[in-house]
Amino acid sequence: MDKPNYIARGGEQVFVPPYVAEGVQFFGFAVKADKAKLQAICDRYLNKPSGTQDFVPAVAHVLFVFNRLARMYAKYPPDHDRGWYSEQEGAVWMLVFDRKRLQLLWYHPYMVVDSSYAMAMGREIYGFPKELGWFEIPDGPLAPEAMHVEAVVAKELSPDCQAQRARLFEARIATGGRSPSATPYQEVGDFDQLVKALVERLGIGADTAPGLDADRLLGLISAPIPMVFLKQFRDAVDPDHACFQSIQMTTTWMTRFHSARVYLHRYEIFFEDWASHPLRADLGLVAGPVPVEVAYWALFDFQIDTCTEVWRAPS
Repeated sequence: MDKPNYIARGGEQVFVPPYVAEGVQFFGFAVKADKAKLQAICDRYLNKPSGTQDFVPAVAHVLFVFNRLARMYAKYPPDHDRGWYSEQEGAVWMLVFDRKRLQLLWYHPYMVVDSSYAMAMGREIYGFPKELGWFEIPDGPLAPEAMHVEAVVAKELSPDCQAQRARLFEARIATGGRSPSATPYQEVGDFDQLVKALVERLGIGADTAPGLDADRLLGLISAPIPMVFLKQFRDAVDPDHACFQSIQMTTTWMTRFHSARVYLHRYEIFFEDWASHPLRADLGLVAGPVPVEVAYWALFDFQIDTCTEVWRAPS
């Protein structure tokens, strides 16, 4: 059956991919999580819908990520001619392993952006769980004191509770965590060097992907890593169900690496435990401030492509 043509509107915000991002400042904060909780995320959003057991957490860590994207735009006309926009983003990234296809992929259980373009394209094209929010993200590469993201949250799940704008999570230097070094960072010369540092600090080993040797595993991590999504739309007639649901993947290609730094300060992630956004419970994080095991900054450009669909619910 032929697919209908997409009908663009006046004020269209869902452009045709691929998209190009330039001047991306990526702040990553890796923390230890509960692997059983991460498996529950894989099961709920990837395995159960598709009726498989393909996806497992690769490591017992997640990244809390803050991004500043200087420019993002559609690569090709006619949407290339619609101009560019900037974006800020705060998200949780978890590395999963697809046992069927022998791939490492990123999955994002939470993601907040400050651009309606980013939210519309992310949700409708890919399946990013993007919501709108507000940010305080410094302009790198100096070691930051703190940064945070705010969203519309509910303190409790009750019809009497009014949702409000409030802080969702924050990264900041821990008490007593300031490095005594006059240069509180380590310069990283290239992307492979950054990846090797992260692999060592996060304990990514052969047990992550059984059957793969160390060189092959590092190659998978260093190469452009695909992302995996649950894309779905709630049905308007039968709203307990989805009118569309699929598992799909895409690839982000780093088109230019500018520079990177691993910070020597000790950081912590701070939360408010909102009922509407149960990050701590979902990820299995410790109570109180969550220690960061490695913090880094990278500046690069990338391209994000169209998707490959690996499963679709029958209509």
